Amino acid sequence: MTSVPFDRAVSYYDRTRDLPDEIARAGIQAMLDQLQAHRYAHILEVGAGTGRISIPLLERGAQLVGVDLSQAMLGRLREKYGAARVAQADAVDLPFPSRYFDGLLTVHLLHLVGGWRLALREFARVLKPGGVYVNSWNWHAPSDVDARVRDYWRGRVEAHGGEWRRPGIQEREELLAEVRDMGAAVEELSVVRFFPQVTASEVIEGIAERLFSDTWNVPDDILAASVRELREWAKATLGDLNRPQLVERRFLLDVVRFRP
Repeated sequence: MTSVPFDRAVSYYDRTRDLPDEIARAGIQAMLDQLQAHRYAHILEVGAGTGRISIPLLERGAQLVGVDLSQAMLGRLREKYGAARVAQADAVDLPFPSRYFDGLLTVHLLHLVGGWRLALREFARVLKPGGVYVNSWNWHAPSDVDARVRDYWRGRVEAHGGEWRRPGIQEREELLAEVRDMGAAVEELSVVRFFPQVTASEVIEGIAERLFSDTWNVPDDILAASVRELREWAKATLGDLNRPQLVERRFLLDVVRFRP
């Protein structure tokens, strides 16, 4: 299966993908600490998008190149940070020589990459011996209101015969198993734990407006029916849908070192 380009999200991406203060402070620095084996480490971010992570790293002096499948997303990155070095490419076919980078970064990407196993081998190819691959995850508490809303909606989509899954990796354990099969060593770092506020209504509206990639391939009739059923369930189950509720997040890093 092919990877998912984000051209359709360019106009609203930045307003729906913020950078919480906790990640801006501790998370960005933790990634930089892992990626920079020395002061002038050469870093590649695959799936750089509009620069949500790349720009803070560049502002901290990282020698970074950003790659993305979407030229439109990279164009927005360059609008925000004109000195950024970028290239349009798929994660499974990186336009760089072997053993070129000291560090490689992906943030919330691999679920979008159909050939994610091939991509991992590309990551290993372009990294220098001793280089490091850092993959970032946001852990969500399954009992939080936004997780409950999204899980119920996904169940209704499936009940109507629709498909919400993206083409790439489905579970983090798949990544860990694959890189270990490749002979890599993996270390998990839990960097930040924080508690933002969300409302059920904003999650529901995000689904209805197709703001997130799990909604993009759902047919119009199934989306309409599933959102209608979601609203009915939420009103009966969750009480005041506009009440802000704390949700738990953990910013995790998988630090991968491939065998030379």
